[in-house]
Amino acid sequence: MGFYESYKAVFDAVKVAIEAKSSIKTVVLGEQFTMGLLPKAIINAEPSPVKQTVQGEMVEAKVRGSIVLVISSLEPKDWFVEIIAVMGDVVDALLADRTLGGAAFDCIPTGFVPGEIKFKEASYYGGEVRFEAVVHHEPP
Repeated sequence: MGFYESYKAVFDAVKVAIEAKSSIKTVVLGEQFTMGLLPKAIINAEPSPVKQTVQGEMVEAKVRGSIVLVISSLEPKDWFVEIIAVMGDVVDALLADRTLGGAAFDCIPTGFVPGEIKFKEASYYGGEVRFEAVVHHEPP
C-alpha cells in the first residue's frame, strides 16, 4: 500500500465512524456540498508531519484532520443539549476504535471547539473536533 492509500484510509475510516452516529445526518469528505440536511460533518485534512522512525526505512505520519460540525442555523437555546452533545457523539465515534479499523496505529481527538461557523456570509452553530492519527508506513 502506498502512502496515499495509507493516508486516505484514515479519513475514510473517520467518515465511516461518524456515519454510524444517528445524531449526524450527512458526512462530507473532500466533495462539494450544500448546507442542507443538518447536522452535517465536514472532514478536512490538516498539515501532517512525517518523520523517520528508528525502525529502518519506516516513516511515521501524524495524520491530522478537523471535523467541522454544522449543527443548526438557529442559535441554540441550550448549547450543551443542542450542540455539545452532538459534538460529543463525534468524539465518542473516534474513541470507539482508536485504530480506526486498522487504518491507524492510534487515533485521538486533539481539540473540541464549540462555536459559531460562517459559510458564505451565513451563520451556523456547531463546532470543530480535531484529531490526530498515527500511521506507520514502509516505502515500497
